[in-house]
Amino acid sequence: MTVSTGNSPGLIAGDLAVAIHQGAIRDGERLPSQARLAQSYGVSSGTAAAALARLATAGLIRTAPGSGTYATSRPSPAERNPVLDVMAAASVCRTLAGQEFGSDELDPPALPIGGSPRRGAVREDDETLPARRLDVGVLTVLDRHVLRWMSEAFLSAARRLVARGVTDADRHLIESARAILRDGGRRPAGQPGIALSAGPAPADEDVVLRIWPERGEPRDPDGPPS
Repeated sequence: MTVSTGNSPGLIAGDLAVAIHQGAIRDGERLPSQARLAQSYGVSSGTAAAALARLATAGLIRTAPGSGTYATSRPSPAERNPVLDVMAAASVCRTLAGQEFGSDELDPPALPIGGSPRRGAVREDDETLPARRLDVGVLTVLDRHVLRWMSEAFLSAARRLVARGVTDADRHLIESARAILRDGGRRPAGQPGIALSAGPAPADEDVVLRIWPERGEPRDPDGPPS
């Protein structure tokens, strides 16, 4: 079935990224050809090629000359893939949203994360890593609707990162995802808490004060309203 026209390379790349993450396109599986993608989405071959290029930039596919393009859901151990990290954080939140944790549990709630897709299969090798147990006790106190919203927000963000690339503006998002994967969202030792009133404001955040600098001056409480 052909999807209606108007699909952009970013949308197609986002679809394929989610399919790779969810295992609908398995690690090491060959992706459809550019011609097949173009036909399926009702776009030109150039648009399909651009979508594959964005997946390659995100580190989600590899090309074997003369053979084809293949999915890779796990980069080499030396790499940190921000798209995969954000997607993994989305999975953690979604899994927690669907689970029940009793208050009388002796051990802190934990989830297995990471590991190689080949773990437990016949074809294991030196890079076949086991999953690790992530203490998610901090996250389990959140309402399941909040966790579900976090999952959807992370997944939507991952699609955006694939579509337009990672920029400096994404650093807080990526670090938030990695904090969940690293320590279940607990505050690292030595990191000060965030004040309830507000965090530090970027110097260029208040556009109004750039236009009307006088609004930043203290106002006389007994004077006329501004």
